[in-house]
Amino acid sequence: MSANEFYKPVGGILAAELFLTRDLCSMEDLATAQPIAVELVDDGSLYEEHFIQENGLVSVSHTLTLRSDRMLAEEWFSVELMQILAVEGAVARVQMATGEQITIGYSPRMGFNQALRLESLSFSSGEKPCSSPCVELKLHSRDLCSALSNGN
Repeated sequence: MSANEFYKPVGGILAAELFLTRDLCSMEDLATAQPIAVELVDDGSLYEEHFIQENGLVSVSHTLTLRSDRMLAEEWFSVELMQILAVEGAVARVQMATGEQITIGYSPRMGFNQALRLESLSFSSGEKPCSSPCVELKLHSRDLCSALSNGN
């Protein structure tokens, strides 16, 4: 069987960097701030955006799910990091498989006030002998802007 040399992924996340909001005063600080970057596994990382209407008001729900190998994601299990992500939050710079780069956790109107915050951190041993153990970090925020069209 021959491999398709022209295959180009159209979905998923290739890479993500997290920047703690405590290290940021403006978006320009992303250029000099030290990111938390963990190598992601090929499948399982995704970004979801949902527009929600409640009582005539529209908001945008952002969920970033990052999946990595257990040994590569040890930094995520830091109790201090989990507390920072839960309370203060982070901004994520995400490289999509489509070639787009988006910034999540910042909006021009709300700044860093609606940053991504820890929703869950989970470990799975895998259900089959050939499954690799993995770690999944899920971050969530809700604001008024799409990360796909906010010009970041």
